[in-house]
Amino acid sequence: MAEKAPRRPPPMKRVLVVEPHPQVRAALADLVDDEPGCELVAAVTTIADALSLVSEVRPDVVLVDTDTPNWEPQQLGKRFGEILPEVLLVFLSAATEPHRECPESSTKTLSMLKTVAPDFLRSLSS
Repeated sequence: MAEKAPRRPPPMKRVLVVEPHPQVRAALADLVDDEPGCELVAAVTTIADALSLVSEVRPDVVLVDTDTPNWEPQQLGKRFGEILPEVLLVFLSAATEPHRECPESSTKTLSMLKTVAPDFLRSLSS
Protein backbone atom coordinates (compact mmCIF):
# COMPACT_ATOMS: atom_id res chain seq x y z
CA MET A 1 0.00 0.00 0.00
CA ALA A 2 1.40 3.38 -0.99
CA GLU A 3 1.95 5.91 1.73
CA LYS A 4 0.30 9.27 1.42
CA ALA A 5 2.62 12.22 1.15
CA PRO A 6 2.68 14.31 4.32
CA ARG A 7 0.14 17.09 4.17
CA ARG A 8 1.80 20.46 3.77
CA PRO A 9 0.56 23.30 5.92
CA PRO A 10 -1.06 26.12 3.98
CA PRO A 11 1.36 28.89 3.05
CA MET A 12 1.69 31.76 5.48
CA LYS A 13 -0.37 34.84 4.64
CA ARG A 14 1.90 37.87 4.44
CA VAL A 15 0.25 40.84 6.20
CA LEU A 16 1.02 44.57 6.01
CA VAL A 17 -0.54 46.80 8.68
CA VAL A 18 -1.30 50.50 8.02
CA GLU A 19 -2.34 52.27 11.22
CA PRO A 20 -1.59 55.86 12.31
CA HIS A 21 -1.99 55.29 16.06
CA PRO A 22 1.16 53.73 17.60
CA GLN A 23 -0.61 51.67 20.27
CA VAL A 24 -3.21 50.30 17.84
CA ARG A 25 -0.50 49.61 15.23
CA ALA A 26 1.48 47.65 17.84
CA ALA A 27 -1.63 45.72 18.90
CA LEU A 28 -2.49 44.81 15.30
CA ALA A 29 1.12 43.79 14.65
CA ASP A 30 1.00 41.58 17.76
CA LEU A 31 -2.26 39.99 16.57
CA VAL A 32 -0.66 39.16 13.23
CA ASP A 33 2.52 37.85 14.88
CA ASP A 34 0.49 35.65 17.25
CA GLU A 35 -1.52 34.06 14.44
CA PRO A 36 0.24 30.87 13.25
CA GLY A 37 -0.92 31.23 9.62
CA CYS A 38 0.20 34.85 9.28
CA GLU A 39 3.51 36.62 8.84
CA LEU A 40 3.85 40.33 9.60
CA VAL A 41 5.87 41.85 6.75
CA ALA A 42 5.59 45.47 7.94
CA ALA A 43 3.60 47.81 10.16
CA VAL A 44 3.58 51.41 8.95
CA THR A 45 1.94 54.71 9.80
CA THR A 46 0.90 56.07 6.41
CA ILE A 47 -0.49 54.99 3.06
CA ALA A 48 2.59 56.51 1.40
CA ASP A 49 4.82 54.24 3.50
CA ALA A 50 2.69 51.22 2.57
CA LEU A 51 2.73 52.03 -1.14
CA SER A 52 6.51 52.46 -1.09
CA LEU A 53 6.94 49.01 0.51
CA VAL A 54 4.23 46.94 -1.15
CA SER A 55 6.24 45.75 -4.16
CA GLU A 56 9.19 44.84 -1.91
CA VAL A 57 7.33 43.01 0.88
CA ARG A 58 4.56 41.60 -1.40
CA PRO A 59 1.77 41.19 1.15
CA ASP A 60 -1.23 38.95 0.57
CA VAL A 61 -3.32 41.14 2.88
CA VAL A 62 -3.13 44.84 3.76
CA LEU A 63 -4.97 45.92 6.91
CA VAL A 64 -5.79 49.63 6.59
CA ASP A 65 -7.30 51.75 9.35
CA THR A 66 -9.98 53.98 7.83
CA ASP A 67 -8.74 56.76 10.14
CA THR A 68 -5.35 56.82 8.39
CA PRO A 69 -4.79 60.44 7.29
CA ASN A 70 -4.24 61.52 3.70
CA TRP A 71 -5.74 58.52 1.99
CA GLU A 72 -8.01 58.85 -0.98
CA PRO A 73 -10.67 56.16 -0.58
CA GLN A 74 -11.60 56.06 -4.26
CA GLN A 75 -7.98 55.72 -5.41
CA LEU A 76 -6.46 53.48 -2.76
CA GLY A 77 -7.60 50.14 -4.19
CA LYS A 78 -6.59 51.22 -7.66
CA ARG A 79 -3.10 52.24 -6.53
CA PHE A 80 -2.48 49.01 -4.63
CA GLY A 81 -3.96 47.03 -7.51
CA GLU A 82 -1.58 48.59 -10.02
CA ILE A 83 1.36 47.43 -7.92
CA LEU A 84 0.05 44.11 -6.64
CA PRO A 85 -3.29 43.08 -8.21
CA GLU A 86 -3.78 39.99 -6.06
CA VAL A 87 -3.58 41.83 -2.72
CA LEU A 88 -6.61 41.81 -0.41
CA LEU A 89 -7.30 45.21 1.14
CA VAL A 90 -9.10 45.05 4.47
CA PHE A 91 -10.42 48.32 5.81
CA LEU A 92 -10.65 48.40 9.59
CA SER A 93 -13.02 50.79 11.29
CA ALA A 94 -14.09 51.66 14.80
CA ALA A 95 -17.48 52.70 13.34
CA THR A 96 -20.48 50.61 14.28
CA GLU A 97 -21.34 50.05 10.63
CA PRO A 98 -18.21 49.80 8.49
CA HIS A 99 -18.80 50.05 4.77
CA ARG A 100 -16.83 49.38 1.64
CA GLU A 101 -14.62 52.42 1.09
CA CYS A 102 -13.32 51.58 -2.40
CA PRO A 103 -16.18 50.35 -4.58
CA GLU A 104 -14.19 50.93 -7.79
CA SER A 105 -11.12 49.06 -6.56
CA SER A 106 -9.27 46.79 -8.95
CA THR A 107 -8.32 44.65 -5.94
CA LYS A 108 -10.43 42.59 -3.57
CA THR A 109 -11.65 44.65 -0.62
CA LEU A 110 -13.37 43.95 2.68
CA SER A 111 -14.53 46.28 5.44
CA MET A 112 -14.89 45.24 9.05
CA LEU A 113 -14.87 46.45 12.60
CA LYS A 114 -11.50 46.44 14.31
CA THR A 115 -12.97 44.17 16.96
CA VAL A 116 -13.33 41.30 14.46
CA ALA A 117 -9.75 41.56 13.15
CA PRO A 118 -8.57 38.61 15.32
CA ASP A 119 -11.29 36.35 13.87
CA PHE A 120 -10.43 37.50 10.36
CA LEU A 121 -6.73 36.73 10.85
CA ARG A 122 -7.60 33.25 12.19
CA SER A 123 -9.75 32.66 9.10
CA LEU A 124 -6.74 33.30 6.83
CA SER A 125 -5.02 30.15 8.01
CA SER A 126 -8.02 27.84 8.21
